[in-house]
Amino acid sequence: MDLEIIHEAACGLDVHFAVVAACLARSGPKGGPKYEEGRFPTTQAGLRELKEWLLGAGCQTVGMEATGVYWMPVYAALEGDFNLVVGNPQHMKNLRGHKTDRKDARWIAGLVRHGLIGASFVPPPEFREARELTRFRRQLIHARSSMRNEVLRLLARHGITLSDVLTNVFGASGMAILEALSEGRSVVTELPHLIHGSVKGKLGALTAALEAPLPEISRRLLGIQMKRLEEAEERIGEVEALIAGQMAPHQKQVDQLLKIPGISQTSCCIILAELGVDMKVWPTDKHIAAWAGVAPGSRESAGKRLSTATRKGNVHLTTILMECAGAAVRTKGCHLGVKFQRLKARMGYKKALMAIARKLLLIIYRVLGGNADYKEPEPTKGDAKAKHRAIQKRVKDLQNLGFDVILTALQEA
Repeated sequence: MDLEIIHEAACGLDVHFAVVAACLARSGPKGGPKYEEGRFPTTQAGLRELKEWLLGAGCQTVGMEATGVYWMPVYAALEGDFNLVVGNPQHMKNLRGHKTDRKDARWIAGLVRHGLIGASFVPPPEFREARELTRFRRQLIHARSSMRNEVLRLLARHGITLSDVLTNVFGASGMAILEALSEGRSVVTELPHLIHGSVKGKLGALTAALEAPLPEISRRLLGIQMKRLEEAEERIGEVEALIAGQMAPHQKQVDQLLKIPGISQTSCCIILAELGVDMKVWPTDKHIAAWAGVAPGSRESAGKRLSTATRKGNVHLTTILMECAGAAVRTKGCHLGVKFQRLKARMGYKKALMAIARKLLLIIYRVLGGNADYKEPEPTKGDAKAKHRAIQKRVKDLQNLGFDVILTALQEA
């Protein structure tokens, strides 16, 4: 069976760190495909040569795999002059035993020419730069967490268990204690002046936790770790300032997203960096949910729908949506919290939170796509029924324990 030709002249690129293998496919004199091949370095001069070669050959569409970061400079060099298709490597694999640069480029050219590869979403340049900033910030956050764990391990090796007493060892009180330890001061004597707020009620427990001595070498190591933490905080602040500057032209969209429960200033910037502001890229909310990785997988056999894991998608977006969902379900008066409790009883915590993350993404999609502010929906009959069922369940549980229950509604202030 002959496949329909979608693009008369299409080029497949097998992109590597130092070289790009290119194969141009177009119709030959006898109707079959005619191939032209070339190899170009990934330097700016080499990419300009590749661009001129493609323009001279009348190429319409160029396809490549989204492999690591190697495709990005190639995409930037060709952007605006060709229809670029960046495909999922899992969808563009060549046959086993045919793995060479030339054959891979020819295979990709054939797939692109017949329209067999769907283009992955690549945001505009300004949002690609914002992505670099938000993803680098994530790396810094992970590095800071690693440093904090090293500090806790250092203290634990000498029997100083601050984490058992303080909810946040790296809060204001905890940092004051760590600084005093690193400077070799008498922490137990100064303790009443180092702690603040509700931590003052834990004075006795802190005194007991800090009785163990900290040797000189460990004290100096703690001082080095404290300097590293201070530098990490400064770097994170610098990157967050750059992110805010990058998002300044889209302050309207930022303000719209901040009205959605669970979304903070930082998470708002991360979401916009990953999605952009043009929601027309995704035809429906199902498309964006699948791309983001918050849609259920599809697995059916013999007419039966089988259990399957959530589809893989944009891990950066999935992570921040799960964090926002966790904050949203704890927001007082938010309908998402009611929905979460109803789903958790049936699906469990993790799946219910994923469902809320998907719901949150659909709200974002409609807010940005419709250019409208978020409004908390009014309680529905379903919410009232769910509340009634919850009341009846608790009444029945108490009756089973031998209590006679009389319900009296509280008057609202």
